[in-house]
Amino acid sequence: MDYYPHRFAAPIERFGVGKTRVIWYTVVFLTRELQGLLPFDRYPRLRVEGEIAEVPIENAFMPTGDGRYYLIVSPRVLKDADVYVGDEVRVLFRIADQDHVEVPQVLRQAINDDRPAAEAWAALTPGKKRILAQHVFSAKTPKTRAKRVVESIEALIHHRADLRAWRRHRR
Repeated sequence: MDYYPHRFAAPIERFGVGKTRVIWYTVVFLTRELQGLLPFDRYPRLRVEGEIAEVPIENAFMPTGDGRYYLIVSPRVLKDADVYVGDEVRVLFRIADQDHVEVPQVLRQAINDDRPAAEAWAALTPGKKRILAQHVFSAKTPKTRAKRVVESIEALIHHRADLRAWRRHRR
């Protein structure tokens, strides 16, 4: 069996997302043929592992609202693959563990050290856990990382029900 059983070729495109404020992404659209073979009925945001133009990725196919699904092509992938909007790329992937969450060790330790935070963490969906983990992962300095760990613990304790509102408030 192939390590990446799903594959297709598609052009890199710009795609705008949003109703009141459009945010532009660089994406590849999944082919209709593959779309029918994947479990989008259970996982509307299907997490995958694979390669775009031979550059490793971990990402998710996202719904557009018009029946299509796209995969964001990060600036790092564009640079590493030396590809641009309009170029056709080969995409290879497999379905990833939909519940997996990579958690920074410093956040994991803080959660383990705080019982209310640990209880709140255990009750979260994988997607909400990823929001907090990414908040810490994206810090560029140890000082910012430490600050974000504290913010994440506070969010777990005080904003358990609505981490999306907390995330919007942080912007």
